[in-house]
Amino acid sequence: MTQPYSDFDSSSPTPPSQHYFPLPLNKPFFTYILLAAIVLIWLGMTAMGGSTNARVLVRFGANYGPLILEGEIWRLFTSMFLHIGLMHLAFNAYALFIFGLEMERLYGPDRFIVIYILSGLFGNLASFASRGPNLFSAGASGAIFGIIGMNLAFFLLHREAFGQFGRQRVMNTLVVIGINLFFGFTVPGIDNLAHLGGLVAGFALGYGLAPRYKVVDEYTTTPRVVDTVSLLSRWWAPTLGALILASGVPLAVSFWSG
Repeated sequence: MTQPYSDFDSSSPTPPSQHYFPLPLNKPFFTYILLAAIVLIWLGMTAMGGSTNARVLVRFGANYGPLILEGEIWRLFTSMFLHIGLMHLAFNAYALFIFGLEMERLYGPDRFIVIYILSGLFGNLASFASRGPNLFSAGASGAIFGIIGMNLAFFLLHREAFGQFGRQRVMNTLVVIGINLFFGFTVPGIDNLAHLGGLVAGFALGYGLAPRYKVVDEYTTTPRVVDTVSLLSRWWAPTLGALILASGVPLAVSFWSG
């Protein structure tokens, strides 16, 4: 049984025969790259006329329905790096920093960036599929909701191993999701469908690619916990996600074009 956060779980004393070992953590890399990218692109948009200027947003690759219908599918990707105004950037950068660093440490850079990108694409596809030519949006919110879904999947999977701390994290994450979705449905201008699409994709991929832990060398002087899951061993999870995307995009385009 693994328990890296035993200090958080003080509901009962630790049995003398039970040992806890720290989880293997990875050094974050892509979280910092993504933060730098969204800030630099926002500065570039500001220099070119402003991040709230519709023409600038379209030029930089916003999720713009009419142009997607003309074949510019790449906008489903580029729009993840754009933000409309300083507050939009600040909120998303803060959420990416808080959730991204933790998830990249636990999942590793490769699984983290795959889930981030696929979640963002699913979020933007959900938004486009529902609004078609009426779509005009930008932001990393779909991808960030994917990280939040990933967070929920991890702590839900390991809630018993983490004890009270793990169960509390599940509840806290559900509260964060609920509050954000509530504001998304009640405040105009928020692309809540992108949030939902990213959240569902992030949870599904996060569960499929979540670390599964095992204690090795238990009866030696150097017992440790290892992660038995890798991106290679769970190749089917991102492959399935990519196949769903590959079929969903032309279906959505065909629906609105027809």
